[in-house]
Amino acid sequence: MNVKDVRTLIKMIKYCNDIELLLKRYNRDFQLYASDISFQYSCNMCIIQIGELVSRLSDDIKNQNPHIPWLAIKGMRNLHAHDYENVDFEIVWNTLTEEIPELKTTLENILDKMKGDSIP
Repeated sequence: MNVKDVRTLIKMIKYCNDIELLLKRYNRDFQLYASDISFQYSCNMCIIQIGELVSRLSDDIKNQNPHIPWLAIKGMRNLHAHDYENVDFEIVWNTLTEEIPELKTTLENILDKMKGDSIP
């Protein structure tokens, strides 16, 4: 088990949880997301952090999990960090409400498997 990958996955899951909490706080309201800059910036910072953490994962973990769109996650990070004025709110909303929960579940499964593999 690669301890660095474990720590990175835990951080990624934390940001997924943060997004979940923000969505609850704002009642999963797209119109509020589209109009509230604080809601946008909070969620978008989590997306940026998740994308940044992808770069810290080993090639082994990424190669073992090709079903995860690692490049797209990193690309979403880059869009938010470098080209924010061209972000499409509906695409981001789909990411927040559909893709992030799926990613969280997948990351949790990978983490569980890694921990299970390390038990003799």
